[in-house]
Amino acid sequence: MAGKSDKKGIKRIVRTITLTEEDLNKLDGIERVISANGHRIKTDSKLIRAAISIANSTVNNENYDINEVAQKVIQEDGRTLFRGVHGN
Repeated sequence: MAGKSDKKGIKRIVRTITLTEEDLNKLDGIERVISANGHRIKTDSKLIRAAISIANSTVNNENYDINEVAQKVIQEDGRTLFRGVHGN
């Protein structure tokens, strides 16, 4: 089922996925790394999008900046905060 496109032109697709406990543990590890860099991603869907971005860069032998990945995911929805930058 297709989701709505928001003002920024990001098309969201709603799908149901099944994750194993191992998958969730890996996501928790990614969340710890992102949190250690000062970012707080509140939802699993955003965390999964960050993980997909990191995985895509890795398999394509591209460099990535964990801060840029986190900020991109966070900026797609302004409800998530970047610690230390309140009110921006």
